[in-house]
Amino acid sequence: MTTRPRAAGIFVALAATLFAAGAHAQSADSESTAVAPPDAAKQISDLNGQVEGMTESVQTLLSDVDKLKRFKFSGYIQARWETAETKNDSVKVAGSPATLTPANTERFYIRRARLKLTYDSSPLSQAVVYFDGGADRTIRLLEAYVTLLDPWTAYHTHALTVGQMDVPFGYEIERSSSVRELPERSRAENVLFSGERDRGIKLVDQWTLKFETVLAVMNGGGINQPDFPNTDPTRGKDFMARARYAQGTVDGAISYYTGRNTTPLTGPDVQTDKTRLGFDTQVYYQLPVVGGGSLKGEYFGGRNVNADSLKALIAEPTSANPVRLLKPGANPAHLATDFVGWYVMWVQNVGEHFQATVRYDAFDPNHDLAHDQFARTCLGVNWFYDGFTRVTVSYDIPKTDRALAGGAYDDPHDNLWTVQVQHKF
Repeated sequence: MTTRPRAAGIFVALAATLFAAGAHAQSADSESTAVAPPDAAKQISDLNGQVEGMTESVQTLLSDVDKLKRFKFSGYIQARWETAETKNDSVKVAGSPATLTPANTERFYIRRARLKLTYDSSPLSQAVVYFDGGADRTIRLLEAYVTLLDPWTAYHTHALTVGQMDVPFGYEIERSSSVRELPERSRAENVLFSGERDRGIKLVDQWTLKFETVLAVMNGGGINQPDFPNTDPTRGKDFMARARYAQGTVDGAISYYTGRNTTPLTGPDVQTDKTRLGFDTQVYYQLPVVGGGSLKGEYFGGRNVNADSLKALIAEPTSANPVRLLKPGANPAHLATDFVGWYVMWVQNVGEHFQATVRYDAFDPNHDLAHDQFARTCLGVNWFYDGFTRVTVSYDIPKTDRALAGGAYDDPHDNLWTVQVQHKF
């Protein structure tokens, strides 16, 4: 066996060669140092200048990258298919010029397509611009606000926000549509806070890890207000306050809202009070094997302008009589009515990819009038395809009273199936 001696000889020869090369290089370096060319100092100076230039370029690049890192883009798309019992292959033609309204309620459409840009300019301030598009609207500005954080607490637990933002009332309003278990919010929320957003100023104080208060002053109409979506006809602004205790297993809050509403008429307008009181609670639990779940509920009560009262008490302009006035004998105080709304919802996760939910919600726009109540049972299943994509299948069973001849009432057949595919980014 000669393998090991031969390998040892090769290693010794290689080591000797490397030692000789190192000695020769050291000798050559000593000689070059001793006989350095006269322009060596200039070459060193030029090299230092190049290094400094590269350092400045890197610093500029790092500064630009740091600025870009302050931008955060996010959003989501909700594509839907709906089919209802009221579907009908016909088109309603009305008005002059004629408007065409399909009676069919089976369709594919884009419910929400939203893009949000957040810029954290510093640890103490933030700006947000949020755009929205969908089948029932052109692209519009949904939110635009600036938030200033306090500099005197370690975690900046006090924040002042100015601009167009969510109305800080209750639980459901500020919860993003991208995380909600069912495709739409409750009826009471949709009627009382259409669009969910308004313009004003908001102060959020996180007093402890579990207790938070919010105070806000806003225009009051909201971005979907039909008469004044961009202005406020009243000098006084609407005021709202909320206190929330988030224990983690059981959370709850109380919300209060007060303001004035203007109903425009030809001549003196009608001013009515607008008050809202809300309670909400959420209970979270964990089941072995199956997964986590929650029970949620919310109550709305107060006084608000009633859409049915507007139709009953106000004569709308016509070509023959182009004025908007109260009908003879109408009491303007009756334009606003006492309302009650609420919902309860149960959500249960099933493993890592499935979720089942049931919600019952009700809304009575006029507590003193019969047959105007709305109630709905919603059943839903969510399948989480991955961390970004979710498929929702829901079935809505609304119950309303429709007047028939002879003073009778029935519930129209208008149950609705919805299949929604959502992708977040």
